Amino acid sequence: MQLKGINIGPLLRDVAQRDQLEGKGDITLDVTAVGKSVNAMKRSLAGSAKLHLQDGAIKGINIAEIIQKGRNLLGGQSASAGQSANDTSRKTDFSELSASFVIKDGVAHNEDLDAKAPLFRLGGKGDINIGASSLDYVAKAAVVATTKGQGGAERDSLAGLTVPVHLTGPFDDLKYQVDYRAMAGNALKSETGEKLKERLGQELKDDKIKDKLKGLLGR
Repeated sequence: MQLKGINIGPLLRDVAQRDQLEGKGDITLDVTAVGKSVNAMKRSLAGSAKLHLQDGAIKGINIAEIIQKGRNLLGGQSASAGQSANDTSRKTDFSELSASFVIKDGVAHNEDLDAKAPLFRLGGKGDINIGASSLDYVAKAAVVATTKGQGGAERDSLAGLTVPVHLTGPFDDLKYQVDYRAMAGNALKSETGEKLKERLGQELKDDKIKDKLKGLLGR
């Protein structure tokens, strides 16, 4: 099945009773299923799927908000506590999103998520368990440089950093965790990390800098 120029929001709400994705574009499905009930058919699903959407949003999570919180890298934070991903008032807008899935035994596996937004690029990989109505997915938002718009100068300082976000749980109770410690570790290995070290050097004595950086890395 090939769907061209489809509005995916109403489609998901009608077919899957889910309201977590908006956008208009193309969907390609090549799947088979067998079984004597809907649940049995879901668990037997096999095949492939592709989608390419434009001017939409992922509902339940606000990546821009998460990036803003990640500016406090020197706090030595670890992964955040699990937060609900079912609050549709939170959303991540994108200009373009594409992904493909290999489906086996009711599990759709993805490794090539590619979403574009003004402040970041979103990639990721993981599994959508259609049979069990659950998700286990790690998205990684790579911050891009920007010098325009409200707060542009602040976000610019994070350019090049990657923010890992782990989404997991049943569809009706999805949670996400942000690994700020991993983000800090990535920062220290990047050009941005050098700037952070310089800032630390201005505020701390040399013999304290290493201890501060070790704390961020959990070592």
